[in-house]
Amino acid sequence: LDATHRFHDIIAWSSGTALFGYIIDSLSGIMDGTAIGMAHRGRLNVLTNIAGKTYGQVFREFEGSVAVGSKSGSGDVKYHLGTEGTFVDDRGEELPVYLAANPSHLETVDGVLEGIVRAKQDRKPIGTFSWLPILVHGDAAFAGQGVVVETLQMSQLRGYRTGGTIHVVVNNQVGFTTDPTSSRSSVYATDVARTIQAPIFHVNGDDPEAVVRVARLAFAYREAFAKDVVIDMVCYRRRGHNEADNPSFTQPLMYDLIDTKRSTRKLYTESLIGRGDITMEEAEQILRDYQLELERAFTETRDATSRPTEPGAVVRRPPQQAVPVDHLRTPTAVSQENIKRIIETQLNLPEGFTPHPRLAPQIARRAVMVEHDEIDWATGELLAFGATLIDGNAVRLVGQDSRRGTFGQRHATLVDRHSGDEYTPLRELNNDNAKFHVYDSLLSEFAAVGFEYGYSVARPGALVCWEAQFGDFANGAQTIIDEFISSGEQKWGQRSGVVLLLPHGYEGQGPDHSSARVERFMTLCAQDN
Repeated sequence: LDATHRFHDIIAWSSGTALFGYIIDSLSGIMDGTAIGMAHRGRLNVLTNIAGKTYGQVFREFEGSVAVGSKSGSGDVKYHLGTEGTFVDDRGEELPVYLAANPSHLETVDGVLEGIVRAKQDRKPIGTFSWLPILVHGDAAFAGQGVVVETLQMSQLRGYRTGGTIHVVVNNQVGFTTDPTSSRSSVYATDVARTIQAPIFHVNGDDPEAVVRVARLAFAYREAFAKDVVIDMVCYRRRGHNEADNPSFTQPLMYDLIDTKRSTRKLYTESLIGRGDITMEEAEQILRDYQLELERAFTETRDATSRPTEPGAVVRRPPQQAVPVDHLRTPTAVSQENIKRIIETQLNLPEGFTPHPRLAPQIARRAVMVEHDEIDWATGELLAFGATLIDGNAVRLVGQDSRRGTFGQRHATLVDRHSGDEYTPLRELNNDNAKFHVYDSLLSEFAAVGFEYGYSVARPGALVCWEAQFGDFANGAQTIIDEFISSGEQKWGQRSGVVLLLPHGYEGQGPDHSSARVERFMTLCAQDN
């Protein structure tokens, strides 16, 4: 791009957001879209300059108003809101952009974002990685939050693969007020990514053109190898954790240096002027134009919110009306013909396939159960999944040992006794729009439940189930349950139909295997959650 355009980007975006812009600019005509998960720092820049949200929309939200019919939600800080928009490159080509909503709990969005991307990719043939996931991390959180490693471990597993994620670490060299010496034992904040042998590029955040070169290199790696790649953008935070915080209380020497440091914009201005690419007058005019653009949007917003009764004005969202339960009742019976069709998938195994001798009678009994109307849990579940597929809805079941089932009851996937080959009977009911996906998960609750939540948000027509090995183990995902599942609709207008399957053992197996502690979930049902 010409120097004037590049300079305007740095004014509006900062180096970190420029990194996004140039990655996404490379995607036009190659990818179907990109999905971004990130915490607070730089989020407003990404919302407005990458995801297509107008400055006026942002100002209106900070004024405490939303448009009628908006799905923005309520009761959460504006830095947490997500959006869906369109990035328009310099050639006029458009690319869909999804920025995931997230809570203050750092890194919880990681698994959620990957699930959103997988749901979009599953609409195409396996191995079509047409949506690019980008995750933005802070240095302290990347090193400190265990969900990061869980998400990295997902990256090459068949139930979770998304074709490689670009991880961007905004390395401010301080976590809120904590120095790196107190926040990690590794040399670099990004060393945890070495667990999956991801390449890690360290780049100076004060050098926008170096940042852009690394961004392009990272995308090229992802496209070539379909694996994760990490960019460690070493930079600094000019102010404290928020506008009112005084960082010199705890990092006085660092902030003595930062206070005397010229901004990235000024350094880049001097560089372009020194090379003869731009004049001082052009630089000052671009800065004035951008400031005027912001002032105009802010003034228009103030004027609009002061006249809430005028046509087209912004008003507060009215409370939602409860829907009578009777209105939601629909017939759910399954025909005898479809029941027979589902059971036959269990009985008609491929020629030459040898099930385990102790398992064959158990599978055969399912036909007898249906005939005698004495159906056990596993058979009832089988009929439910099969009927859902026949109705044209996809089913995704993922969890800890879910293919066999904790109690040896499900056997959704059969393993040949002699060859070890696998066969999943319900896939015989697959059609173009509805497929049966069943996977054993990594031994994770936090990231794994987040992944299924994200999948369910992006594909509301699918039946998406996460299963714990024992129901009580769901407490390892309590952050996802609290911050997304039980509160996402009120906070962000974001609905999910994710199903949590929480099996428990017979009484007497001990306090960690016996109840699934349903009372924890009951307490989360306030305010129509």
